[in-house]
Amino acid sequence: MGIIRGGDAEYDSSRPSLEELTPKIEKAITSSLESNPKILKLSGKYYSTDEITLLSRSSQVKEVLVLDLEDNQIGDEGLKILTESSQLLNLEVLNLGVNFITDEGIKEWANSSNVSLKNIKSLSLSDNKLTDDSLVDFVRSSNFSQLESLDISWMEAGNKTAIAIGMADTLPGLKKLDLERSYVDAEGIRSLVDGKIAENLEDLNLAANKFGDEGVNIIASTSKLKNLKVLNLSQNMIGDDGAKAIGISTQLSGLTHLYMGRNAFGPEGARAIHETKVLTQLKTLVLQEGVETTPDLVNYSRPELLRPEDPELFNPKK
Repeated sequence: MGIIRGGDAEYDSSRPSLEELTPKIEKAITSSLESNPKILKLSGKYYSTDEITLLSRSSQVKEVLVLDLEDNQIGDEGLKILTESSQLLNLEVLNLGVNFITDEGIKEWANSSNVSLKNIKSLSLSDNKLTDDSLVDFVRSSNFSQLESLDISWMEAGNKTAIAIGMADTLPGLKKLDLERSYVDAEGIRSLVDGKIAENLEDLNLAANKFGDEGVNIIASTSKLKNLKVLNLSQNMIGDDGAKAIGISTQLSGLTHLYMGRNAFGPEGARAIHETKVLTQLKTLVLQEGVETTPDLVNYSRPELLRPEDPELFNPKK
């Protein structure tokens, strides 16, 4: 940014031309690829459309399998350029979390016939500006049939997205789904676990939604989640009834990792999970924050951690 000095200070906010910017971008790519020519990490660079244009044209990225562009300034125009790049044909992992992508950009990607990124297996769109409006189109699109992992957390995904996932036959290989900090209630949970996609899921993150005991009972009783290994139900207003349902769920007997922190159940619900006779494969059980380092500690020993935003929700028995 140049400053023109005189009677009144004026700021020249003009950006460098693509020609001027090219050496900088090529150098950044070269530097990142030195440690591993298949992995390109460019997170937190403040990159927007011009930088993405140059990245997408660079011959250096032809063999890249993993591209991390988290925490930049990529909007809809940059997304279009990226997804139509002829240099990124081998890309399998793409992280676009924490950017400025909107519904318009995702809808265009989902409905485009010019997409060149056809081999994406892992995609993160977390913490962009997306709602059900575009996420439904995304889930229904045939452009993402190779996806094995999808992160659409920390946005306005709600029941419409959950229902679309439940009805979709376009993501046959999806094994990991992240819907943390979304707006899915029991109705959405019922639809989500009732479809074909649920049968293949191995890792499901539903932390910080709003489905409570009703939704948890649906999860615990469905036969569609028998392949599930990792389940995160933290911060969902789950009480003793929901905790008990999980503790006796034969349908979830394959779980190896279960996260139940920051919920509303008390000693009775905690014991139902902690002393479970059916979840015998568990290697990690989190019933409160920090239990990873204190595995013998269950949530009712630190009731203030159950729901910090509402400390009066649960009064432990003396």
